[in-house]
This record gives sequence, structure tokens and C-alpha cells, in this order.
Amino acid sequence: MIAAASQTEGTQMIEQLISEIASHGDRGAVVPFSRINDLKDNMTVLQDGEFHTDWINRMARHVTNEANKFIPPDTCFEPQSMISVVIPSKKAVFQFNYHGELIVCTVPPVETAFTQNNARVLQYLSDYLLPQGFSAVKAVSLPHKMLATHCGLGSYGRNNIFFSKEFGSYVQLMTFLTNLPCDEANWIPLNRMESCEECTKCVSSCPTGAIDPERQLINSDRCVTYFNERLEEFPKWLDKSAHSCLVGCMHCQDCCPENEKNKDNIRVGVSFSEEETRAILDTKSDERYPEALAAKLELALLMPEFNVPAVLSRNLAALLQSLQA
Repeated sequence: MIAAASQTEGTQMIEQLISEIASHGDRGAVVPFSRINDLKDNMTVLQDGEFHTDWINRMARHVTNEANKFIPPDTCFEPQSMISVVIPSKKAVFQFNYHGELIVCTVPPVETAFTQNNARVLQYLSDYLLPQGFSAVKAVSLPHKMLATHCGLGSYGRNNIFFSKEFGSYVQLMTFLTNLPCDEANWIPLNRMESCEECTKCVSSCPTGAIDPERQLINSDRCVTYFNERLEEFPKWLDKSAHSCLVGCMHCQDCCPENEKNKDNIRVGVSFSEEETRAILDTKSDERYPEALAAKLELALLMPEFNVPAVLSRNLAALLQSLQA
């Protein structure tokens, strides 16, 4: 009876935790930590598959490594469960004054305010768990889309992007590890949205042909997002007309019928003067932005790894060329 009562109590806590997540406008699910083995198997299959890419190899190293690199090194508990959280997010627009014109630049929902949302979610999870003797930490470099899909929180699109049942692809995904016991939970096979079966709008909208209907995965080696999130220079074959966002790309999301309801989910971000725009463009990859400009850029709420000259200055220059072509 004690074990049964304990299991019932644990189930109720998980249900209450999911309700707590929903009360903050997000959606969540809890699964046993042992499901990490399924994620490892998934990654190994992709890594061994015909269409594996360097991105898959890098992600697999975090998940399949025996040292469990996805667990923060200062974690002071043995993980018992994983919490997958889906956060509704808006795409952002930033304004740059350039040569007397006002240029509007878009940032996809996944790339803006991520650090702030991560802190917000971890805070309310901790507020719920700590009084009951449990803790949570943010997992590092887990396949969040894969986990959220297994948890039944959404499905993949043909473009390999995660689509929430409620929020479309205008979301951010996070995974947290906790010592809250979880013996069992729904675990759904990886799946693609049914609406993708007869739709190829994202295929025809991709400027680089990265979405191939014959492939299980998109070809990340041709994806604009893959290149403009990295520090290296753009490949010579990448046409300047392919750039449409300050970071990332929205071609395959904005055309998707599943995002029809999200068109007005836009956050107006920071506006930059002609002088500030020129300073961003003139700052070399091995330099730092002037102090006042760096402080203003922090208000843009871009992910920190993108808010550096090697990425931001390069991307802005390419985007301005594309928009003015």
C-alpha cells in the first residue's frame, strides 16, 4: 500500500506540474529519464542513415556520449525524469536606418528572447518543485524537437521544424532534467503532420533547395539557417537573395498553412539609427561593439551566440544586400 500510495502521489505531482506549466501559457510533458536511451537510439539511426549531416553528428555526440554531456556538470542530483516544455513565441522585427531608408529585419520566433524564456521557465519549475524536495536543471544540447514529438506535444513538418498543436512553429522548445520520479508516460512514435502529406509549399519556397521530398531530413548543408548561425563565412554558392532574416530563415514557415493563424504574432523590437547601423556593419568579426551599442543590442534579446560581430554584422550586411537587390 505504501508503494502504491507513493506512486499515486507521484502521478498527481506530475499532473499538477503539467497544469503549472499550462498556467504560465506554456505546454509541457514529463517522461522517465530512461527514455534518454530511446533518444540515443533515434540519433544513432539518423547518424547511420543515408541522409545524415554534420549537424546530426554534432548533436549525436552530446546525446550518445557515455559521459552524458547533456547534463550540466554542476547538477547535484541523479535525473529521474525529463520535462519537455513548449513555449509560444513571436517572431521579432528590428528596424535599421540605412542610407536614408528604414529597413525592417525579421528574426524567427525560436531565435529571440530564448535566454530570458529559459530563465523564466526554470524559475517557475523550481518554485513548484523545490518546496516538495525536488530540483530541476536545463538540459544541454538534447534533441528537443525529437523529445517534444515523442511526448505528443506536436509533430514534425516536412521542413524538419517542430509544429505545436496549438502554436504552429511559432515556439521555443526546452528540456529540463529533474529528480522528480516518473515511472511511465505516453511515448509516441516520431511522426510528421498529416497535412504535410499532400503539401509541398515549403519545398518550393526554400531558396536553396534544402527541403527534398525524397529525404527523411532536410539537407542542412544547404539550409540558410545552418550557415547564418555559424561563425564561418558564407559559402560562395549561397546567393545573396536567399537571405530573408537577420538570423535564421522564415521561408518554409511563413508559407505553411499550419501557421496561417500566426501571421500577426510579431514583436516589434529595437530600432537602430543610421550611425548605429553603420557601426554594426563596420565592426569586424574579431572586434567588439562600442559599449553603448553593445548595451542596446542586449535589448534586442537575440540569443547571445548570435549577438556578436562574426554573426550579426555579417548577417546584417548580407540581408541589406538582399533587400536592396
